[in-house]
Amino acid sequence: MQGSTAGRVELAAVIDLLAAAGVLFVLDQSSKWMVQALRIRHVNSSRGVYARGDARAGLVLTWVVALASATALHASGQTFQTQASMAGVGAALGGAAGNLLDILRRRSVLDFIDLRWWPVFNIADVGIVAGLAVAFWPVV
Repeated sequence: MQGSTAGRVELAAVIDLLAAAGVLFVLDQSSKWMVQALRIRHVNSSRGVYARGDARAGLVLTWVVALASATALHASGQTFQTQASMAGVGAALGGAAGNLLDILRRRSVLDFIDLRWWPVFNIADVGIVAGLAVAFWPVV
């Protein structure tokens, strides 16, 4: 009986991660689509490395390793043991996936939030930073 409870807890944690990743990914991509459709001022942040196929493959591999690492850390019982931390990891991975899709599709990242005192950024960037802050927030 205890094994099935642990299995349900693991499944719930994975669902939290995937749900947060999916929500952030869809929010990021839809916001970028709206920015372009409404012709809102934006910048395409491009780096020469984004055009290289081997570099793009490396970025995809890095994303997959990050996902596998977070899952392994959760399964080990060492970290990411709360729903909030798994949702934070999911938000960070969803944001990273949104920017990665831009790199794969456009060879640049579409940024449109301009605070005038900070570099221009997008929803994916917010998800990455806020997600990691939540994931690593100390649990008392």
